[in-house]
Amino acid sequence: MRIAVYGKGGIGKSTLSANLAAALAQDDKRVLQIGCDPKQDSTRLLLGGTHPRPVLEYLRETRREEQQLADILHRGWKGVHCVEAGGPEPGVGCAGRGILSAFAILENLGCAWSDYDAIIYDVLGDVVCGGFSVPLRKGYAQTVLVATSEEFMSLYAANNILRGVCNMEQGEPRAVGLVVNRREREGDIEDVRRFAQAVGAPILAVIPRSRAFHDAESRAQTLAEALPGSPEAEIIRNLAKAVFQAKPCLPRPLEDSALEKLLLGRNSKPAAFSGTDKASHNLLTPLAPGHASSQNRQGASRFLSKSLLAREPLHGCAFTGAVNTLTQIRSAVTLAHGPKSCSHIAASTMLSSGMTSLRSRGVRLPEQLNPVLIGTEMSDDAMIHGGMDAFRAGLGKALAMEPEAIFVTTTCPAGVIGDDVDQALPAKDASTPQILRVTTDGDIEGDYLQGVINACLEGAGGLIDPKIQPDENCVNIVAEKNIALNAESNFREMERLLSMLGLRVNCRFVRQCSVRQLRELLRAPVQLPAYLDHLGRVLQDFLTGKFGCTFTQNPFPSGFHETERWLREIADFFGRGSLADQAFDALRGEYLQAIDDLRPHLAGKRLMLVTYIHDVDWILETAFDLDMEVVKVGILNYTQDNRYRTRYKDRLTVDVGYDPQRRAEDIMKLKPDLFLGNYQPSGLPETAHYDTVPLCPNTGHLGGLALAQRWRRLINAPLQEGWRKDETRLMRAEGVNQGGAL
Repeated sequence: MRIAVYGKGGIGKSTLSANLAAALAQDDKRVLQIGCDPKQDSTRLLLGGTHPRPVLEYLRETRREEQQLADILHRGWKGVHCVEAGGPEPGVGCAGRGILSAFAILENLGCAWSDYDAIIYDVLGDVVCGGFSVPLRKGYAQTVLVATSEEFMSLYAANNILRGVCNMEQGEPRAVGLVVNRREREGDIEDVRRFAQAVGAPILAVIPRSRAFHDAESRAQTLAEALPGSPEAEIIRNLAKAVFQAKPCLPRPLEDSALEKLLLGRNSKPAAFSGTDKASHNLLTPLAPGHASSQNRQGASRFLSKSLLAREPLHGCAFTGAVNTLTQIRSAVTLAHGPKSCSHIAASTMLSSGMTSLRSRGVRLPEQLNPVLIGTEMSDDAMIHGGMDAFRAGLGKALAMEPEAIFVTTTCPAGVIGDDVDQALPAKDASTPQILRVTTDGDIEGDYLQGVINACLEGAGGLIDPKIQPDENCVNIVAEKNIALNAESNFREMERLLSMLGLRVNCRFVRQCSVRQLRELLRAPVQLPAYLDHLGRVLQDFLTGKFGCTFTQNPFPSGFHETERWLREIADFFGRGSLADQAFDALRGEYLQAIDDLRPHLAGKRLMLVTYIHDVDWILETAFDLDMEVVKVGILNYTQDNRYRTRYKDRLTVDVGYDPQRRAEDIMKLKPDLFLGNYQPSGLPETAHYDTVPLCPNTGHLGGLALAQRWRRLINAPLQEGWRKDETRLMRAEGVNQGGAL
């Protein structure tokens, strides 16, 4: 029989477990007792007061090839085998995870559960923690014994434990009953009887508050050894028999209100939440001062990704988004506290995009080909005992590189076990670089975009020097897309257009910039948003609210109209209208010539557009200037944006929130020559040519025409490749030969 003993902390589970094990051994049963408590005191009465070496300490200090079962399996009174799982120091690590590891090493070292007549698991506290429910969840325990007293909070814990047992029944009942450990010598246990009847769990024993237990414990012995003839020892022996004979029941745990009414004679009501919706309140309210990391998060906690605001499924994890952003900052080191697999996956993502850019465009991106990222490489041991030693070692490596700044990020495991990296950061002085904590905790903090937001606000934003004075000859660029393959070519085009106005780029927030450039961000009197999607708006709100930054209204342009509008706004801000006029003349001539070259090939062609992008005027401008007929525009829902805008409201009706299931039907009905989408799904009719729309279009006055050059080549190509025609002919021939109809 495999017995798990649960109960409220301090109720006497360890004493009960040890005395129960001794009583079973006295009855010639082979017994194993496993203490699942970091205090490591479950088996001391069976071992004469000695504290055996706990499994987790042994696991931490002994090489795997040197580990032996005899080192952690100890022989106690009457041959009872004793094991202490152990746990981390108080306040660090995850003791629940330690239970998993302790059981795993026992099995790996050859502990045969079938060698015993009874195995007793003495489990810490309540069953609400997944780690301490391992004896139940993993099937190690088939019988649950709940210890309680006559006090309300002890019965409250017992009720919670029964809830947990019911959640893990796995098709068979496991609770055998309650053991009442009196707190008072003459205490009334009527409440326990009423509770037992209400939940349908029998009382197997009532243990009196007795000096006998104290006398036995003072000798570091169980009652069976110290006072075998005492009435208390007889109660324990009867309990051992009752546990073996008891038939597991299916308890009916009570709701909290019903429990209070039963035991306290009162009705409880949930506290009303005043104000706005609770969920949105929790998402949007900044943390109070004094909260862990509140100093870092005061400016960032209210800026949330669209997925979090809309309660959508998470797209990626905040850790990866933050690391992909922070490693764009030169002369800085990003420290990732977590398992090495997390750092490896994040670095591989960056390397993949960097290699793609190098192969397809010949653009070398050092920040992505060789990201400056240090992982603390948390092990399973760190998950149990806390990862602060690994974090301090990683921080030491980062400091040894003598960077200008260090960004500290954390993964899910570090967040789950509650590693407090803030308390390990050194005090700022002239000899240490600026160290900035960026809130991530893997996907606990949110999705990829939330990580990008936190990296920009807490990391890059934490470097900005508010005392910097502006220079009238430069601008900043905000919210570029680090994952876009054409990000660098787009930036070079914008840089070229700005040079026509005599302006230079001071800082890119945040892409391929340096710590110094970020510190001097306020050198530029105006910020140019690369995109006005959700991220762009968040960064604009942050920089405007915290530093009083000024932004232009227009994002990176694509197409002649948007380019002219963009340049004009910037020129007006700096009072350089004459330079803008000269630029427009040159750009207009190039654009009109390109339109004249393409129009004969595309005029009159029917275009259908279905896209995630919410700003498609650059496509519509190109189509209209080429005299194409736009027969349909459908805008799909998009995690990065939710605001459709257009200047062509009078020329067409746009279907916002378009149902993608209608694509094939609309293609057959509208018969476009060209269908544009962000990807080409399978099953679309072969009556149109298909092309993809980039999420980040080419910028500048010829940006739309670069896409139109592809349209020309596509429309001139046959609708169906030659090999597909041959395939169709062959299928028809086979159908005729077989006498069938196709």
